[in-house]
Amino acid sequence: MSSSPKLKMENMEHMVFHAQVIKDDDEQEIDEFQNFSGEDMPDSSNAFGAFHTDKVFTSKDELLTWAKETGRNLGYVIVISSSSAKNGVKKARLHLGCERGGAYKNPKKAKSKEALSRKRTGTKKNGCPFLLQGVKLEKDDDWSIKVLCDLHNHPPAAQLEGHSFTRRLSKDEETILLDMTKNMVKPRNILMTIKEKNEKNTTTMKRIYNVRKKHRRIERAGRSQMQQLMKRLNDYKYVEWHRRNESTDCLTDLFWAHPASINILHAFPLVLLMDCTYKTNQYGFPLLEIVGVTCTDLTFSIAFVYMEAEREENYTWAMEKLKALMLSNIVPNVIVTDRDLALMKSIKTVFPETKNLLCRFHITKNVLANSKKLFKCKDECDDFMAAWSVLIFSSSEKEYTKNLDSIESDYQMHLSLIQYVRDTWLNPYKERFIAAWTNKIMHFGNLTTNRAESAHAKLKKWFGSSQSDFDCSWMIINALIELQHTEIRASFEQSLNVVEHNFRPALFKDLRGLVSQKALNLILIESERASTVGVDASLCGCVMRSTHGLPCAHEIAEHVRCAQPIPILNINPHWMKLNLQKHQVGEVSFEMSIDTEMSCIWTRFHMSDQAGKLTLKRKLRELGDPATTFLIPPPQKAKTKGHPLLKATSSTRRDPSYFEIVDSEVAKRDCELSQKTVPVRKVKKKTARKKSKSFLKYLNFFPSYLHPYIFDIIDVKPDGHCGFRAISSLLGFGEDKWATIREELMEELCNYRPFYVKLYESAENVAELLEELSYFKAPAPYKNWTTLPAMGHLIASKYNVVLIYLSKSVCDISSSSI
Repeated sequence: MSSSPKLKMENMEHMVFHAQVIKDDDEQEIDEFQNFSGEDMPDSSNAFGAFHTDKVFTSKDELLTWAKETGRNLGYVIVISSSSAKNGVKKARLHLGCERGGAYKNPKKAKSKEALSRKRTGTKKNGCPFLLQGVKLEKDDDWSIKVLCDLHNHPPAAQLEGHSFTRRLSKDEETILLDMTKNMVKPRNILMTIKEKNEKNTTTMKRIYNVRKKHRRIERAGRSQMQQLMKRLNDYKYVEWHRRNESTDCLTDLFWAHPASINILHAFPLVLLMDCTYKTNQYGFPLLEIVGVTCTDLTFSIAFVYMEAEREENYTWAMEKLKALMLSNIVPNVIVTDRDLALMKSIKTVFPETKNLLCRFHITKNVLANSKKLFKCKDECDDFMAAWSVLIFSSSEKEYTKNLDSIESDYQMHLSLIQYVRDTWLNPYKERFIAAWTNKIMHFGNLTTNRAESAHAKLKKWFGSSQSDFDCSWMIINALIELQHTEIRASFEQSLNVVEHNFRPALFKDLRGLVSQKALNLILIESERASTVGVDASLCGCVMRSTHGLPCAHEIAEHVRCAQPIPILNINPHWMKLNLQKHQVGEVSFEMSIDTEMSCIWTRFHMSDQAGKLTLKRKLRELGDPATTFLIPPPQKAKTKGHPLLKATSSTRRDPSYFEIVDSEVAKRDCELSQKTVPVRKVKKKTARKKSKSFLKYLNFFPSYLHPYIFDIIDVKPDGHCGFRAISSLLGFGEDKWATIREELMEELCNYRPFYVKLYESAENVAELLEELSYFKAPAPYKNWTTLPAMGHLIASKYNVVLIYLSKSVCDISSSSI
């Protein structure tokens, strides 16, 4: 082995090499030597001379980039070992070494709590002697580099991906990562983008996650989730309200609205749509999304409300906050919802003058689901649904009565279906979805909640997971809203500046550039009816005028007959809002003051005791600086017992609706019927199963209204284990497996002991239950019988069943029922 001229051999007997630093006139000797065994010295001749250069680097960054890139090409990772700034006559310098240089430091010797709690892994340090020195020159920011030792005591790396230093991102790459994270790009796509820009990049997915987490931690600056959320809402000038549990400070309801969305609401306040969606957050809170529609037929989000529960009280609070967003003299003409009774009652309470229409789409789907369950022939079901559609679109009350009579006459053999549509939909709600009544309401064509459903779908696509917290949810929602506003502004400009060829006729002369293209399209479609309807209003029906505020067919025919363009005054103002100015009608501007409110606060403060003053002070501080809130997020939904899930479900896919479940069942039924074939061999004729003597004997023990639903009764051996015998038999194991039931229930109780301690309110109660279960002799004494309802929770959780216990007296050995 040949040695470098800057190294000298010592102690040839033991083949121990010493790396000695060469001294310059203006340098002090570095008294640091690293020893390594020559017997284990790998061949590192490929590194000889690679770092020897007379090149002058124009900056320290250039020097570092050159050294690291050179090392990378050789299969070594070069890192900064130490550095020092210029101090008097001493020049600024830095030392570069191999990542495997130095020795492992045991964190046990460290005194800091952080070091003691650090995760234990391994070390890559093996005392590699490789060492370079960079020196700052006198001229400008120039640097030079010297080789102090160019030997490694280990072979070069075959793959650099496994080395943490090479996985680090550059400043530019980290900027790309943060920008893409802000724009809701998924981590895998961020990694692909970085690798496309730098083919030599060895960053892994774990590094991407770590950098994102580090950035969030820095951005949060020690604030809690709710403090960070309140800070964001305040910084972005959102209107926010919330309610809390006063005893625990836990959030119960949260309402927020984007300032630009409020401005759009003021421009388009007449038609709103509301619907709840689920699986959007880790707390299991339903999310009520309130949306509106612009004159260009685009949906815009008004407010988002996280609610603890879908109760009337929660909905009423949300409706009151929505009303507070609107101008004092404006209320919605129409609010479209599903048949959510709590929400409908709240709307009636807060907006008594507003028409609450019900979604035609979901009503029709529910009627279809019930029809499919009744009609086994698809053609019969299709015929009924065709008649139902005719009924929905009845143009007058007289026509509605006629169509309903026709349905009742044609399907008088299906009284259950007729009764269902009458009692569930027609009698209580016909004015909310039948055309004979909705055609008299200005709803601008919004008769379903499909807009809200589409908004849900888009939102969930952005969420990607159902385990987001409120802060992460806000970031996604805010980005989505910003894109909405961009699209809305673009649609306004399109209507103002672009004239479609269909609107060049003189009929549209006074409307072009002043009315949205959506309104012009509706007028164009209505004008095609004008040639057949003429100027007869009775033939026209005037639906377009009453529902959209636009000229109907007979009005258009009159303008054509007189060769006059449609005047702008014939258009409802809704269709002319091609900007985001407020929808002002007699709104009086005045200077707002809080002097009276502050005076009340001062009075209350002075009259309060010490605790009251502290509470009031805390609330005022929270109002002034929302980031100091004491609000805490709600507890996550309790996990069910039984077999634990390995991972929390992150799917945002909604649960199937009733009509979707029925569709699935009907499809399965049809598939089974189509697959049935005539059997070749003879099959024994099936006969009705005889009821056992025990069945008839014990049937009268049960209430008579349950008799039609009871198909079997099991009478087990009365030996004190009767309850466990009954459970085993009902599960299909046979009553002799009662001991297995006892063992499995004991195992369930031990495996989920913390949950059951909470359920049974003390560890003593759990221990007592364990003692009751741990008896395997027959007969069992009274204290070891099945005790209900105490053991009922345990049995239901273990076997995932619904357990019903009926008893006229306390269970004893001679008579018991379960």
